Amino acid sequence: MMLISFIHNESLKVWRSAVFWVVAAVFTTLPLMIGLLKEPGVSWETYYADILDSIASLLVVGFSFTSAWVFGREYTDNTIKDLIVKPIPKSYSVLSKFIVITVWNTWIAIFTFAVITGAGALIGVHGGSISTILRIFGTFMTTALFIMAVSSTSALFANITKGYLAPIGLIFVIIIVSNPVVQLGLGPYFPWTIPVLLAKGSTDIGFVSTIILALTAIAGFAGTVARWRFAEHK
Repeated sequence: MMLISFIHNESLKVWRSAVFWVVAAVFTTLPLMIGLLKEPGVSWETYYADILDSIASLLVVGFSFTSAWVFGREYTDNTIKDLIVKPIPKSYSVLSKFIVITVWNTWIAIFTFAVITGAGALIGVHGGSISTILRIFGTFMTTALFIMAVSSTSALFANITKGYLAPIGLIFVIIIVSNPVVQLGLGPYFPWTIPVLLAKGSTDIGFVSTIILALTAIAGFAGTVARWRFAEHK
């Protein structure tokens, strides 16, 4: 029951913030623009193939922001001291935040796919079937899940730097670095490019890439838990 109370509290923080609506506006406008600018009259498979790598990169930035903001705002709003001194399990605070982040990001992913599908219908994309769209949706949501996993590092960095601006700056640097990393053939071994390669249908994603993603996610989550339990917050 205590964990449910924590989740409810964190959900209200997100829902009542202006950031939630700004994120919703961004993930309405940008995917819609990306979809509408594509060549009309192509098949659904071609349309999704052309658009999903750009959308995956957008999700990398978006998910990293939500992870950093949920944790980082406690420092910028100076509420971290209240959470630390209260006689409650710190692991509950961390777990509830990660659950809310996961739900928020899942909503963003589903909504984004709906927007780009709507944009495709508006420009006259044709030749698809329900089974085709569902198959592509499954790949897209798997990609989103992988991005959520590596975004746990943004939560850790937000706690280390005591704010959310530094993690946001870092993720833009990572996006810039990702292109030469892929060109050098190292994309399957760089956590932030692996989901994008998956979205593009790359066959290079294998067991090693999955292990890298898992270790990155565990490091971000476990590091954040350790930070809240053992580090001093001044």
